[in-house]
Amino acid sequence: MNKKVGIVGDVHAEDERLGLALSWLEKQGVDTIICTGDVADGRGDINATCALLADNNVQTVAGNHDRWLLTEKARHVENAHLRSAVSDFSLNYLQSLPQTLSVQTLMGELLLCHGMIDDDLAKVWPGTATTEAKRSEPLDELLSLPSSTPRFVVNGHMHFRTLIDFKNCQLINGGTLKGPYPGVTIIDLGAQELCGFDFFPDTGFLSTQCYSLSDVQARRVWSDTQEFDCNWAPVILHRPRS
Repeated sequence: MNKKVGIVGDVHAEDERLGLALSWLEKQGVDTIICTGDVADGRGDINATCALLADNNVQTVAGNHDRWLLTEKARHVENAHLRSAVSDFSLNYLQSLPQTLSVQTLMGELLLCHGMIDDDLAKVWPGTATTEAKRSEPLDELLSLPSSTPRFVVNGHMHFRTLIDFKNCQLINGGTLKGPYPGVTIIDLGAQELCGFDFFPDTGFLSTQCYSLSDVQARRVWSDTQEFDCNWAPVILHRPRS
């Protein structure tokens, strides 16, 4: 039963950062590492990225960029990979990725997806004074069935590491290894903590934010996404963005 779970967000072929992240997470004593997908489309080596994920048994789901690569769609996006330039091993690996994965933890089921369940473009966001809410009927359906509601849902796509508290479930966005705010997250069920770690080229991974998984009194707790009203102070798992 997994007690400590390492989360890698959207990779976008950041093979060098991925290698460092996997090595660092292993040193933290995680029982398993999960990844929210979007392996493809980035400035790095996609073949090296796929090999790292496969060789390290990282539990990974498919993202929209992986789907686009395989179907040769949206190849106008920045740093897009062409299917013809990707190795057979990597293509087979990407084709093997599921849309969702169920991971058993000490506190119950963790559901891993990219957007939200089988919609790899979906976003979930309570909204703020300056951003609109993004609701999810599929997530609400899960939340309405207490007997089958996962204890955690981990997703990506938004490139913003955050925690959204529901009454019977906590939604964790894994963020990304891409761009100026890369990092990883650890769910430590022994310590009942969720901690974010930012990556800095000169110093490696440093802790930035930690939150209790059980003591949520200081945070907004929602029944479902239909309650989202844009009155929310984001619970961030990375250093504040300028």
